[in-house]
Amino acid sequence: MEAKPTTPMMEQYLELKSQHQDEVLFFRLGDFYEMFLDDAKEVSRLLNITLTARNGIPMCGIPYHAAKNYIKRLLDEGKKIAVCEQVEMPGPNRSIAKREVVQTITPGTVVEDEFLDAASNNHLMALAITDDRISCAYCELSNGIFSMLSFEKEERFESVRALYEQLLPREIIVNEDDYFSDKTFSSTIVQMDCMVTRLPPWYFSKSQGFELLRNHAESISLKQFGIEELDIELVSAGALFRYLQDTAKTSLDHIVDFTKVDQDRHLSIDESTRKNLELLSNLQEGGANRTLFSTLDMTCTSGGARLLKSWISSPLTLMDDIIERQDRVTWFLQHESERQRIRSLLGSTRDLSRLTSRVAMRRANPQDLVAIRQSIASFIELTNEYTEYYRSLLDKHVDDAMMTSLVDLMETLLSSIREDVQGPFSPGQVILQGYDSQLDHLRELQKSGTRSLQAYVAKLKEETEIPTIKLSHNKIIGQYLEIPKTHGAKIPDWFYRKQTLVNAERYTTDGLIALETEILASGEQADTLERTIYEKILDLTSAMHVPLMRLGQFFSNIDCLQSLAHCANRNRYTKPELTETDLLHIEEGRHPVVEQFLPKGEFVANDLSMGLENERFCLITGPNMAGKSTYLRQNALIVLMAQIGSYVPATTARIGLIDKLFCRVGASDNLARGESTFLIEMQEAAFILRTATSRSLAIMDEIGRGTSTQDGMSIAYAVMRTMVEMKVKTLFATHYHELTMLDTTGMQLLTPSVAETRRNIVFLRKIQPGVANSSYGLHVAKMAGIPSHVVRQAADFQRQHFADYALKGNSPQLDLFTGDSVSQPVDLLYEPIVEQIRSYQLELSTPLDTMHFVENLKRLLDELE
Repeated sequence: MEAKPTTPMMEQYLELKSQHQDEVLFFRLGDFYEMFLDDAKEVSRLLNITLTARNGIPMCGIPYHAAKNYIKRLLDEGKKIAVCEQVEMPGPNRSIAKREVVQTITPGTVVEDEFLDAASNNHLMALAITDDRISCAYCELSNGIFSMLSFEKEERFESVRALYEQLLPREIIVNEDDYFSDKTFSSTIVQMDCMVTRLPPWYFSKSQGFELLRNHAESISLKQFGIEELDIELVSAGALFRYLQDTAKTSLDHIVDFTKVDQDRHLSIDESTRKNLELLSNLQEGGANRTLFSTLDMTCTSGGARLLKSWISSPLTLMDDIIERQDRVTWFLQHESERQRIRSLLGSTRDLSRLTSRVAMRRANPQDLVAIRQSIASFIELTNEYTEYYRSLLDKHVDDAMMTSLVDLMETLLSSIREDVQGPFSPGQVILQGYDSQLDHLRELQKSGTRSLQAYVAKLKEETEIPTIKLSHNKIIGQYLEIPKTHGAKIPDWFYRKQTLVNAERYTTDGLIALETEILASGEQADTLERTIYEKILDLTSAMHVPLMRLGQFFSNIDCLQSLAHCANRNRYTKPELTETDLLHIEEGRHPVVEQFLPKGEFVANDLSMGLENERFCLITGPNMAGKSTYLRQNALIVLMAQIGSYVPATTARIGLIDKLFCRVGASDNLARGESTFLIEMQEAAFILRTATSRSLAIMDEIGRGTSTQDGMSIAYAVMRTMVEMKVKTLFATHYHELTMLDTTGMQLLTPSVAETRRNIVFLRKIQPGVANSSYGLHVAKMAGIPSHVVRQAADFQRQHFADYALKGNSPQLDLFTGDSVSQPVDLLYEPIVEQIRSYQLELSTPLDTMHFVENLKRLLDELE
């Protein structure tokens, strides 16, 4: 940083900047936020705004009324912003305005709509390593939800990666000692696509965390939240809450619950599974298109969309919880007209949870109050029908006393706030006429003062006989009378000159001064009173944050339930039968996402049946493009959908609840982690073997393909037999169709059906019992556009050298590579002849030419045979 300037203002700036070295300091000067020195250089570069200098000091500025646009761009660039405002103007004992940082804006602590994705949660997460466990807390500040949990510390931090993929936080807080002392931990954190904030160790104190949360709850303990004083979760929870206090610098009263997550109530899904099943984002560009969420999302509110993402990310495992949600979906499915009415009403509601948070944190605009009033009115209209049913849902959120208070608040907002109000508070534009009699009186004085001014000017024109007296006003000299110099001789001596122009003079009088003073006084009083009234209404609304938050949760819950019902109705889903028995039977199951992008009725449905004993492992062999991967994924998604309480894409489904879901399909190099494709594949397989139980479901595709054939097939065989012994419900797809000739006890052998003609193969995408005797790789290569001569060369090589790869064993059945075991690509053998026939120009040939051509074809056929 450059040498320190000596002006009082710059000394003030540098003192504040020293307290916020990691943030860009927005320093308020009049109508601008100014940045200086290194901040100015960086912001000028990032935002492409002009860099200037004053007294050799680099500086740049932005208008305060347009600050949100620039702040969003800086947040997207990974910056934090400390907003410094003028809190007291200069006075007798102060030469410059007093300034303070009133808010620190970070990606994880924003609550304004301009900085948020309406359909996505905006989580801030804190992590701390405590001996052999990880303490974790996370918060969605814009809706006040605060949660905490802990889990075992693993060598590769799989649980941390899985939680990140579940929450997708925009900012992570870590203990800087953990970060710098554990390279694997820091490497794991750095690879996450979010801002990382390192805090000193004293933030992560269990005892201080307990005191912070206890004081906020105004309670002698935290037992009402299921939290004990020595719980390890308090290490991260305390750090997270203190960080929120430090950055918000305002009330956090809208955080009313501290939830200790019961991990046994939710399905365990690791990082790889979440990505490979494309629950919330697709593998191609990372967007929400072609995902399970985009398929199920028929919500009408942004809060509903966020809750649906949470349901998909965290399916349930307790039967009672799932059945309750499933029954609610069924109700909306059966009451179609009510569902349509609800969809219409929900479309007119606003994001009540985020609105309430802004009010509680004093970040609201007047139109937020109008939106809250409209949302309460929509709720009353919504519950006019089927009142008792909605009461059964509402009892969990809002009681009768709260409901009465909400109605009172709605009526207050209706009578006080203008419907057409826009932007931030502006005097004269917010409070309705008739709400406050004193404010009405002061406003009337302003209006009568204007009329009095007009009457006074008319009187002056008559008295002075000057018809061109003009009354005007500006901020410098206030009200004045402008008279052309041609009437200079008529100016009375009781006119006081205020300003001289080229062709006119500007005057005032004692009478004008008196009127101006009276008008200004009434205007200032009106503005002050209107601001006071508005603040009281904000206080009243903020005091209702608990029922308003719960009403917002009610809206989101109703929206998710009707969305699942609407989706089930539109896509012909069926209600799954859930059972505690550990089995899985699906008839005519479909992939919920893939079928959306095929013509209606074209998707080929398939069955799956896994019992209690020897039917729990399915070995699936067959070619690429035949539907193996789709089959694997669709069954995993059907089970997951059932455990969020949704209907499923199948004719019938009987599903035993699972505790963990695994999906090991495909892989790619992760250069950032220094991991090869095969290493990632083995790590994922190792995680499944180490953590799966007999109540788990695993889908595994192409184990062992990242290394040599001998090593890969050996690994695939060992993994396969181990999964059988563990009795994990497993769908195991492989190109090693030779595995079907080894020990297959305790397995189902499945394969996609293929229609094979003399010249072509057709993938029917129907899974049936049996074994594939070929992967049809050469056919697929041809379909993909590999040049014919290359495919022919591959076919020749296959015929000449196939026996070189024989797998030797003690049993005759292990001689897998006999001629009968290989499906020869007949169409490829005759491809040269076919090409010659197609290219022969019969119309340009003589009979003798044609005879020679046919003789040549016979010779080629003889060579092939």
